[in-house]
Amino acid sequence: MSYKLILPLLFLPLSLSAQPPRISLEEVLNKWAPASPAARQVKLTYENTILQFANYRKGFLPSIAFSLNPVSFNHSQKLMQNYENGDYAYVEDYSNSSSAEVAIRQKVGWLGGELSVSSRLNYLREFSNNRNRFGTNPVYVSYSQPFVGGFYNYKKQQGIEYARFNNSVRRYCSEIAEIQSQAVALFMNLFAGKLAVELSGKNLAISDSLVVTSRMLMESGRLTEYDFHQMELQQLNNRYALESSTKEYRKALRELCTFLDKDDWEEANNPQIATPSFDLPLKIDEVAAVGYARRNSPFALEQEEKRLKAEQTLFTEKLNNRFNGSISLSYGLNQYADRLTDAYRRPDYTQGVMIGVQIPIFQWGMNRNKIRIAQNNYQSTLIEIEQAEAGFDNDIKDIVADYNHNMNLWFVASKSYQLAQEQYVMLAQKFRSGKVSVYELTSAQQGQYDAMQRYYNALRNAWSSFCTLRKSTLYDFAEQKELEELLVMP
Repeated sequence: MSYKLILPLLFLPLSLSAQPPRISLEEVLNKWAPASPAARQVKLTYENTILQFANYRKGFLPSIAFSLNPVSFNHSQKLMQNYENGDYAYVEDYSNSSSAEVAIRQKVGWLGGELSVSSRLNYLREFSNNRNRFGTNPVYVSYSQPFVGGFYNYKKQQGIEYARFNNSVRRYCSEIAEIQSQAVALFMNLFAGKLAVELSGKNLAISDSLVVTSRMLMESGRLTEYDFHQMELQQLNNRYALESSTKEYRKALRELCTFLDKDDWEEANNPQIATPSFDLPLKIDEVAAVGYARRNSPFALEQEEKRLKAEQTLFTEKLNNRFNGSISLSYGLNQYADRLTDAYRRPDYTQGVMIGVQIPIFQWGMNRNKIRIAQNNYQSTLIEIEQAEAGFDNDIKDIVADYNHNMNLWFVASKSYQLAQEQYVMLAQKFRSGKVSVYELTSAQQGQYDAMQRYYNALRNAWSSFCTLRKSTLYDFAEQKELEELLVMP
């Protein structure tokens, strides 16, 4: 085999590995933005919310705790009083006490109470008398709960916790959608830089050749010296535009690479920036968008959570200013002895009942005023929620209107930009034959830049409206899927 056939095969892997990366808006939106550092931070916060909700639910399961205090040493003089004659005297306290306890606790959510079963052992070592003392509570049972409001508070708190958890899923999707919107905006800056570099590069190449043609036309007397200098000025302006646009392009590329943590794109030689395809929905229905927003948006669940909290606050104020009380029951066994085995023989019973009652009798109408204030605050919260929901619906309708408008402009601006470029090339050809003036050529070039700016603005605004609507409704109208299905379920 000849060297001419071997060498290309040897360098084939190098040429393949040197392929410049292709950066497309679709991959930035769906692939790289959800894996960005900002998105990873949001995922960690979302995971913490899931763990907190799991802890809330596990809080109603039985818990077992073991506590041990092995050393509580004391050697000092204490002032004590004789219980027979009331005389005071200083006595030596030279002892060490230890204790151990095992407790099982269970919340009774639907009653708002707590049940506890425990077993405890106390040990006292008296060094001064060289004596050991043991105290035991083999079994100790206690239960406490309020008279009124336990079940209501349990149900309200449960509703708040579940609303908060359900909203955390939507908030996670909303925050990821916001990160995707930021990534799309950075890509659009990069795409604008690409358009400017490409157009200024084309115009510079054309103006370079037109300067040569202008010189020939001036020497033949078909072009004035002023027009020739105007053509030279246009060439310098194009060179300046190319330098400026290249700088902005590199800056936009660095910002996107930093945001997405894709340093390899910046280090690559001339990455390919794909033009966004015209594949978004041509029109989005306003009623459907409002329906998705009401059903999916974190805003809706935040209003529900706010309403539940307002109801709970109103109920708590009523309880605090009306009849209420609490009850605590306890039953157990206890014994004391000098030996450990004797401390568990023939234990005595210990029982306890504690009932506390709160009955406001007369406070010059202060309690009635407090309840009225709480009711007014509750009604004010409901009005605030109603107004916020109406404003939210109007915002969604405005976003839909902007999107539909921008999609129409995108198609028109795209065709206008294409025609403007073609017209400029045609005028440049006519200028070579002396059929077009320098003024017309300059105007056509400025028309190119204006058409490019309109095309970019329409493209950017359409995608910005799409991303804003996507975040507000948590629904991808292009994929026709819920964002929860796209971002959480995978």
